[in-house]
Order: sequence, then C-alpha cells, then structure tokens
Amino acid sequence: MNKIRKINALSVGMALLVGVALPAYAAPDKLTVVVTDEPKSLDPCDTDLSGNSRVMHNNITEALVNLSPKDGSVVPSLATSWRQVDSLTWEFKLREGVTFHDGKAFDAQAVVAALKRGQDPSLACEVGLATLKGIKLTAEAVNPTTLRIKTDVVEPILPNKMSALDIGSPATPNDGKTRSPAGTGPYKLAAWTPGQSVTLTAYDGYWGDKPAIKNATIIWRAESAVRAAMVDTGEAQIAYEIAPQDGTTGQDHAFPNAETSLLRIDAQVPPLNDKRVREALNLAIDRDGLVGTVFHKDAQKAMQVVPPSVFGFNPDIPVWTYDPKKAKALLAAAKADGVPVDKEIVIYGRIGIYPNSSESLEAIQAMLADAGFNARLEMLETSPWLKRLLKPWEKERKPSILQTQIDNTEGDAVFTLPNRFTSDGNQSTIADAKLDKLIADASKSTGDERKKMFQEAFRYIAVDAVNIAPLFHMVTIARVAKNVNYAVDVQAGNEIKLRTVSYR
Repeated sequence: MNKIRKINALSVGMALLVGVALPAYAAPDKLTVVVTDEPKSLDPCDTDLSGNSRVMHNNITEALVNLSPKDGSVVPSLATSWRQVDSLTWEFKLREGVTFHDGKAFDAQAVVAALKRGQDPSLACEVGLATLKGIKLTAEAVNPTTLRIKTDVVEPILPNKMSALDIGSPATPNDGKTRSPAGTGPYKLAAWTPGQSVTLTAYDGYWGDKPAIKNATIIWRAESAVRAAMVDTGEAQIAYEIAPQDGTTGQDHAFPNAETSLLRIDAQVPPLNDKRVREALNLAIDRDGLVGTVFHKDAQKAMQVVPPSVFGFNPDIPVWTYDPKKAKALLAAAKADGVPVDKEIVIYGRIGIYPNSSESLEAIQAMLADAGFNARLEMLETSPWLKRLLKPWEKERKPSILQTQIDNTEGDAVFTLPNRFTSDGNQSTIADAKLDKLIADASKSTGDERKKMFQEAFRYIAVDAVNIAPLFHMVTIARVAKNVNYAVDVQAGNEIKLRTVSYR
C-alpha cells in the first residue's frame, strides 16, 4: 500500500552501533533481559501497569493467586485455597513459612495492610485505580493463616481480582511510593539504576522452587533492531517486542500476547465530540494494508478491546471497513452543521509501545489526511505519554487521539472496562450514564447474564459511543538465545517469568 513507508533492513549505522562482536555466552549465574522501556514504579501496588508488572510480578512480589496462561483459571500462589462464605465474603487460607525479603513474616495481617494500602486514594495506586476500582474491600485477619475479605457489593470473581494485588512487606511505607520493594518472590531487588537497569538477585529464603539463574538484569532499549542484535552478540539472552522485519531467525518466537492495540479518541473535545467525526476517523484507516507490513502478519483486526478468549467478548460486532469516500462525506456533513472539522487533531504516540509504533502512526496520519483530517503526529517518551493517558487532564486541552494498548490476561471483561470506559475511569474519555450502568450491572452479575451484559457493553462502545479506533489483537516476537530454555506465553507482555529460565 503506497501510504505505508517501507521499513528498511538493519542499517550500516546499526551495525556500527552493536559492533562486530562474536556471540558470547553469559556466565551461568547471570541473565540479561532487554525490554522496550524503563519501569515507572517498583511499588508493589503499581503492578497494574505492564511496564512495572513485568519486572515485579512473580519475580520480586507475589499475589495470593495466579491466573493460568492456558485457560485463565485461578491457581494457588501465596494462598493455597479459597471459598465464598456468603455473597459478600470470601475466605483465603494462606501459605505457611513464607517470609518477605526484609525478614518479616508473611501472614494474614500483611495482606490486610497491602489491601488497605492499595485502596488508599492518597497513594493513587494503579491496582486501586484499575482492578479494584468501584469496589470497597475490607480485609480481616482471622488468624495468621486465615484471611477474610468483605465486599460492599457482590463480587463473583474476587479471587481473579486478587491476582492483581501484589503483596509487599508490612514495612512498606504508607505515606508514599517505595523504590525499594520487599516481596516474597524468588528474586529480591539488588539495585535500580535510573535510566540504566534493574538488577535482581535470587532470594535464598524463597518458599518455592529456587530459580536456576541467581542474578538477573533487566535493561531497556527503544529500537527493535538493537534489542534483537543484543541477543546475537551475547549482551542479552532474551529480548522482547522484536519487530516483524527483525524477527526472522529461528531464535524468534511469535505469540499472541493478549494485547489489543487501539487509538483512544478524546470524545469530549470538538470536533471529536461529534460521532460522525469519530466514525469518519475509523473509516479512514486501512487496517488490511497495515497487516503484514507495519504489524505482524498474524495480527487480527479488532472491533473491541479484548481478544476472543476473554469472557464477555462479543463475536457479532463487525470490524470497520476501509471507506475513505464515506469518511469524507461524514466530515462534510459535520462541517455543514458547524462542527470545526478543520481543527488540528494531535495524534499522541508512545515511542516503543510496540514494534513499529512510530511507523504505524505515520501511516495512519497519512490515511487521515487523505480523508480530510488535519492531524499532527507527536511521539512521546513513556512519562509524558502517561500524563496523556491518565487523569487528571487539562480542561482546555487540544482535540486528540492516543496510541495505546489494552491487555487482558485475566480472562474477564471486568479487568478491562471500568477503568477505561466509565465516567470516573482513570483512563476514560467518555461520560455516558447508560454505559456506566451496563458495566456496573455486568460486573456484579454471574454466568450467562454477566456475559450478555458485557457483550452489550462492548457493542455499545463500538456502535453507539465510538470513542476508540480499534486496530489489532496483537502478536509479538521474543528473541531467545540458543543456549537458553525459556517458553514464552500469553502473559509474557506483563510478566518476565525469570524463575522458569535456565541455561542448556
């Protein structure tokens, strides 16, 4: 397609950057993993953001339960069993003999403290703003190994939600975020050198199977070609988010990563507050032309922000067609009614959010221009991008669309919808009472009723609200050194399972 810039092979300059070093093997007790960007927080209550989670979750900190990557079922971690006592009460039996990295004992009181901290509005914890949003949880330590959690509304999948609450030491400060987390995981934090690396070392007192590799370093590089080359030269053993044009060797493993890429439309600012303009924006994007060029050839066109594996996915919503003629007609009709369709719209992108993230927006910007939009592209580093993603925003802000991804490895729509599509959601650009009620009612329902209402919510977002331009259910690539045993799975975007890595 002539709108999409060809992506060049690795340049001479890149060859000079990585040098001509021959492949080298790391020391048997050391591992280096290279990711796209630096975590923004290493506080246990901030693992709802994937950039933080991949370093923290099940490496430094752990939750009461985990979710199986195979089917999303709830499996034991720091809790060994759980049961529903009544409609508003759940009881968890906790693992004995577990200690935090600072020597303090893991017990029910530690979970009480972590849950209270995670919901503290003054801390603005990501788990409180996302997974635990809209529900008040009160925990009680019945005894050191028995925990009861009461909810203010019916919460039929509370155990699933507990997979997002990483438990930090009771010594974690309550008056601010920590940069020195102490968890119960197989690794403890050795150092966080801002702008350079996070270094972990195996925790000798870990309750479970000990990791095969004692020392792990996580570093970040923005360019896919650089990350891939680092594995070839032995500077790293695992590299994530390799671009399709770079992932062409036998060491590159492609897998669905539970992420859905999209453009979030700020539907509260003219001209994007007019539904015709938002529909035109979707019709102007040639998704077929993007697959196999900028995006992986196996990426699936999306109409909603969860993949088909998620409970509540609606299979009856058709994907947007590419129809620039209709897009122009909608803009013309809106302009005739006084909508300022010529006003500049800023496309905010995030550098390295996924491979070819800049190239994808350059192509989309050209498509929007062809349809009659006045769009300007602005690529941001992660910190300024997060300020565009999360509330509070400036009241007098420019009309904009934001490049983002939404992942759902938990298997239920409740982990996606409330924070992003309700009026008080921390990432929501829409205020719609009907949608709020749909999501709230679905969240407290069970079985077929829950599924039906979530499906209706997704249909409403796609057909009535149109406050997103969904792109693709994503496929990503990881490059793994030849002498390393590491099996990537659907959770790899949120969790680097360091304990499972070994050398051959």
